[in-house]
Amino acid sequence: MKKIIFSIYVDIPSDKLDNPGWWENGVQVKTDKSEFTKKQLNRFRDRIIERHKDYAAHIGADYVLHKYDTEYETFCEMFRNEYPQISEYDIINFYKHWLMKKHAESHDLICYFDFDVVPFTREDIFDAHVPLDYFCCAESNGEAIPGKVVDSKNYNHCIRNPASKYWNAHAMLTGEGYDGDTDVFNTGIMIASKKTIQKMDYFGDFKEVLEYMTELKNDEASMYPPNIQRAFNYDNETVFSFKRVANEVPIQYIDNKWHSRVLDSRVDPDAKIYHVINKEFASVFG
Repeated sequence: MKKIIFSIYVDIPSDKLDNPGWWENGVQVKTDKSEFTKKQLNRFRDRIIERHKDYAAHIGADYVLHKYDTEYETFCEMFRNEYPQISEYDIINFYKHWLMKKHAESHDLICYFDFDVVPFTREDIFDAHVPLDYFCCAESNGEAIPGKVVDSKNYNHCIRNPASKYWNAHAMLTGEGYDGDTDVFNTGIMIASKKTIQKMDYFGDFKEVLEYMTELKNDEASMYPPNIQRAFNYDNETVFSFKRVANEVPIQYIDNKWHSRVLDSRVDPDAKIYHVINKEFASVFG
């Protein structure tokens, strides 16, 4: 079967970076997180690409790194024209799902790595999972718990917190008659077959989905408390949570060895693939 691993490296211009933080006294804090991410990805770019290429070659998969090219610019321009409220960060994260769909036209098995994902294994990620029958990715349910149980008066999480994605998906699903209590996903690594990507149909009725998200975000009669509703966003993982329920897509979770989150100075020495969420790449490269 024809396999591919792909990633995306788009160096977002500084004037297009968004830096959404938590809320304090009703005002959203601005952070320098996006600028720090930009600098770190630039600094470690070549080493990350080398790791990706080496791993793909070892398991007999093609490797493609998508950059700021004509294809991306066309995709991005559509959003800028039709959905100017959506940040370039979120556009890139929708783009990876578009590329999953595209690569499924020419490959049987498709694996996506966020650019901050670094493999340190020789084992075949496709052999270790069941992408023919499942859409494989990690979950972030544990990280969402604090924001699911806190008194809504004290909810101050940012739009990218897993709890905010949980409540956003909850609103989307409940509004369409589904059970709102759903899983929260991390799409930093995705593994799927042509069949499961087609079943997910991520971009089916996409315009209507984004309009629905806008409606929920601005609904003055919302059943969701204002502190939670203000954290609704145009997030790829929220759409993923919604689509996998609506289209009845079976999920296989990627475990912590294959998706080891690097959040602080602690690094699991036995991990196969690191997701360097804090962007401190020196902790895994040494």
